Amino acid sequence: MKKGVIFLSLLTSLLLLSACGQSKKSQHDELIKNTETVLKGKVKIPETYFKTKEQVTAEFDSVGLKPKFVIANFDDAAQYNKRFLRKDECNQISSDQGAVNYYDTKSVGDKHGFYADKGATIIVGYSDHDFDGTQTEAHSTEESSSIKNEEGVTSQESQAQAFEATDVSDQTINSIKTYQDYLSMYQAIINNYFADYENMIKDTILYNQTSFEEQKKQYDASFEEQKKQYEKYGNKRLIGKDSLVDFLIGYRDSLKEITDNLAKSLQ
Repeated sequence: MKKGVIFLSLLTSLLLLSACGQSKKSQHDELIKNTETVLKGKVKIPETYFKTKEQVTAEFDSVGLKPKFVIANFDDAAQYNKRFLRKDECNQISSDQGAVNYYDTKSVGDKHGFYADKGATIIVGYSDHDFDGTQTEAHSTEESSSIKNEEGVTSQESQAQAFEATDVSDQTINSIKTYQDYLSMYQAIINNYFADYENMIKDTILYNQTSFEEQKKQYDASFEEQKKQYEKYGNKRLIGKDSLVDFLIGYRDSLKEITDNLAKSLQ
């Protein structure tokens, strides 16, 4: 009798694991199919940030796009990034133009980014002057006064304005302002995913502490890569916030989809 119960338990476990595996494969196949459909006839727009007009023209030409250069002032971006902005260097692509579309990880997986139809003309802002963004001194009496006022803000007020990733809602994600906020939000999304994931499987035969910790290490490594890219900018204001917000929302949704499918398989 005991052997029969053990065999039945093992069989149930194998069937459950098989169903989960098939479900993930099906999702992966569906994502690939959807990506091919969504991106059909489109090309990924090359990065333009702080590249010369000549570089942008060459890279756009290589993928079948045409740049339309317009004068833009992004001295603040150079200052936030502490770099010397040279005449004819370009700004980031703005998504506020009809030819440009952003596709997140939920839609196209690892191929997320800005896309346009092949042959499209993309508006690219460029600087018509040199600007030394490495200098942090105020350029006017008004700016000096503003800085002094900011320094006079009490610690209590600063704490009240500090960003806290209390949840992973759209509202909270959209409230990020600095690169540190972005990293805090990224970490919160990972923590939320593992909290939900562990709560679902900890009382089932699927739970294995060693495997669980190994999986966490993979996501921790992903977070470390984000830190390498953005931590150096600290509390500087985000440049290209919309694309980072879209990425975070897509990342959150892709992880939630995993836990949602797991919940269904455990019913």
